[in-house]
Amino acid sequence: MSYLRYVPLDEAEYPAFAEIRQAFGFIPNFFRVQTARRDLIEAELGLVGSVLVKEGALTRRQKEYIFLVCSAANLSTYCVTAHCEIVRMLGLKGPEPEDVAIDHASTDIPEADKTLLDFARTLSLRPTAVGAKDIDGLRQAGFTDAQILEAVLVVGVAKFANFTAFGLGTVPDFDNPKVNLQRP
Repeated sequence: MSYLRYVPLDEAEYPAFAEIRQAFGFIPNFFRVQTARRDLIEAELGLVGSVLVKEGALTRRQKEYIFLVCSAANLSTYCVTAHCEIVRMLGLKGPEPEDVAIDHASTDIPEADKTLLDFARTLSLRPTAVGAKDIDGLRQAGFTDAQILEAVLVVGVAKFANFTAFGLGTVPDFDNPKVNLQRP
């Protein structure tokens, strides 16, 4: 499950796991492998809850799509697999989440959302390439400053989750033959 020793906990012993199950529909290995530092799991839950889970300026669908696109760009099989299942568990309507992750431009999502996902991918892969013209492009596509801020934060959370999963050797929670991203 991980490079680290796993400290098994259940929801009765650790109520944060009940919160995680409620938010995601299951307890991802991502959190299970961090049980050596429960305080850090709780801090992450606050961040993830505020940025990704709670209703905000962007829809949950838009935020999950940003997470998927960034995770695919970062070659995080773990995060793409997990969030494809989360999209399904939440009943978010739209194209197959794997299609959004791998090639959002060829899906039938709105053009404004494609612009948002293009921005997110660029920010994730080449953050120093992002400038005022990119923000202006998002505004021209109809996004508010609050939505742009939230998108940037979702990219940051995705990057954090991707790198944490890599560093801990987190094994995917689900078998998804459509997702097999290869690191160079």
